[in-house]
Amino acid sequence: MKDKKLSKSETEAKIKDLSENLSSDNIKKIKKLAMSKNIKLGKLKQKFCKKCYSLFNSQNSQIRIKNKFKIIKCKKCNEISRYRLI
Repeated sequence: MKDKKLSKSETEAKIKDLSENLSSDNIKKIKKLAMSKNIKLGKLKQKFCKKCYSLFNSQNSQIRIKNKFKIIKCKKCNEISRYRLI
C-alpha cells in the first residue's frame, strides 16, 4: 500500500516538527521534504553545513564577520558558507 502524499502545508508542519530536534538525520529529511515541495528554509539553512549536514555549533564551526558577510567554516569537511548580513 502506498503512503498518502503530503500537501504543502502538511509538509511545512512536518519540517517545523523536525526542526525542533536537529540532528544530521533530521536535517537530511528536512532538506528532502523542502526540495520535494519547493519550500524555502530561510534562516534554518544557516544552522547546518550544506555539504556534510552537521550542525554549526562552537565545536565544529568557525564563525567570522567581514565586510557585511557572515563566514562560517565547517571543521568536519572544511566547507565555507557565506551569508550576507542585512
